[in-house]
Parts: sequence; structure tokens; C-alpha cells
Amino acid sequence: MMENLKTWYFALSNRERVLVSVAGILTAVIVLIFGILLPTMSALEQAESGLGEAVQRRGRIEATVTAASLQTPAAARPAAAGIDLVVTQGAAEKGFDLVKPTNSAPGQVDFRIEQARAPALLAWLSELESQGIFITSITMRSATNGSVTVEAQLRQTAP
Repeated sequence: MMENLKTWYFALSNRERVLVSVAGILTAVIVLIFGILLPTMSALEQAESGLGEAVQRRGRIEATVTAASLQTPAAARPAAAGIDLVVTQGAAEKGFDLVKPTNSAPGQVDFRIEQARAPALLAWLSELESQGIFITSITMRSATNGSVTVEAQLRQTAP
């Protein structure tokens, strides 16, 4: 078979050999690009996307488990502390940087967090609800690095 191909190729004129060689090179380049490179790049992008989703899912699961493990029954709750103290200490423990926590009324606090991961923030707010502190209003804006900026007003229920 190869011998027949060689015989055919060498029987061609120089111009035909050049054209056949160029056609072979173009075919090889097209097969390389569309048969190997593009499918490989697509598979890598899908793998990265799947990894990002898995990491986010794991963060949500860990935050949910942490919040569930920290919830205590109503009878076992400690004596009510001031909402300022509870929110400020809770934010510090979770690694959030509160900007201007202010009291707007007795039993209420307004605050802003510049950068927070949404799953961790929601787990912390859920933990606060188990302590009798509820969200009155909240505004969350996404940032380019995957974090969120939060402005919230919390209200403490009567003990």
C-alpha cells in the first residue's frame, strides 16, 4: 500500500507534489485543531466549571452543618445579651469585618460588610436567628471576586 502511494506521489509533477503536500499539511492542521485541541480545551473548561460548582456546594453544605451544630434548643439558650455585642462578636468569630455597626433603635442594629462569602454569611445569619435575632432588611450585591457586599438591619426579639 505504501509502495503504491510512493509510486503515485513521485509520478506527479513538481507543482502537483507541492499542491498535494500543502493539502496534506492543511488537513493535518485541521484535524489537530478541530479533532484534538478544541475538544481538549472544552473538556478542561467543563472540568473547571464543575470544580467551581463543587467547591461552592461543599461550602454551602459545611455552612449548613456548622449552623445546625451550633443551634441550641430554646431552653438551653444563654441569657440574652445586647444585640450589639452578639452581632459584633459573632461577626468577628466568623471573620467578617463589620463597617459601622450602629444602633438605630433599642433592640436593632444596622451594619455593612464589604466582602463576605455568601454561604458563610447566610450560615451566620441563620445562627443569629437561632439566638432570637432576625433580619428586618438585607441588601446583598455581588462583587467580581465571588464575594458579596451586605447591608442589613437586624432586630432582636424579646427574651
